Amino acid sequence: MKSEQEKRGDLTVTALYTAQVWKWAGFDGGELFGTRRGRDVFNATNLSLGITRVFRRGLPLLRHSLAQRHAMIDALVAESECTQVLELAAGLSRRGAALSTDPELHYVEVDLPAVVTHKRDLLMRSERGRAVAARDNLRMLEGDALTMEFEDALCDGPVCVIAEGLLMYLDAAAQQQLWKRLATVCANHPGSSLVFDLVPFCEQPKPGAFGRSLRWLFKQLTGGADFAFDDRSRDDLVAELRACGFADVALFEPATAPERWVVPFENKHTQTLVFHCR
Repeated sequence: MKSEQEKRGDLTVTALYTAQVWKWAGFDGGELFGTRRGRDVFNATNLSLGITRVFRRGLPLLRHSLAQRHAMIDALVAESECTQVLELAAGLSRRGAALSTDPELHYVEVDLPAVVTHKRDLLMRSERGRAVAARDNLRMLEGDALTMEFEDALCDGPVCVIAEGLLMYLDAAAQQQLWKRLATVCANHPGSSLVFDLVPFCEQPKPGAFGRSLRWLFKQLTGGADFAFDDRSRDDLVAELRACGFADVALFEPATAPERWVVPFENKHTQTLVFHCR
């Protein structure tokens, strides 16, 4: 039987795309992880989606949606006032590089060995990157977010746990198992919170024939990784999160986000849903 890591496959291609989104959208630190291959993945994906939108004009814009998601999570982290951040499946996120400029913040990133090695190599390309990699309060740990012992990476004080772009690849059972473990972490560190994104499949546009072709292409590029599909609504997800140990669950979309967050691309057709659990 395949492990959850094997089921998720090699998600490097998604890390390359999102890294280019952070750079394209002007996020602080995004330039540290931009590459020629990432630019090629970014352009090819946007071209494919642009062709799809010719026939499906109602489809949300992917890169704008991801930028909004990233900005909303940034805002929730900033307002959490936590003394440490644990970012799961961090990929090529620039968030650790940007936020660890505060020496009082303990920042821990977790991802699979190949991704962490690639990220370290990218940091070594520039003077700023090397300075980031040398920070004592920034740790890049190799491991599987679904199995590692989180407490080994944490210190005293409240922690803001981030799982950006991860939950969509996990089935319901794997999601609930992770939520229970993270609820325990939050309970052990009073004042902690969990932030993640997940658009219920029932709210997503139906893919159509071309969309199914893109899904097939994605699976080939990522070694068989696929999105998890089920019929749960956002209300079902909130109920599950509460059953897993989170008493307070709030949902945010770009249109309902506080104005102080300054969510970008407010005039674009996007789709993203961010959960804040305490």
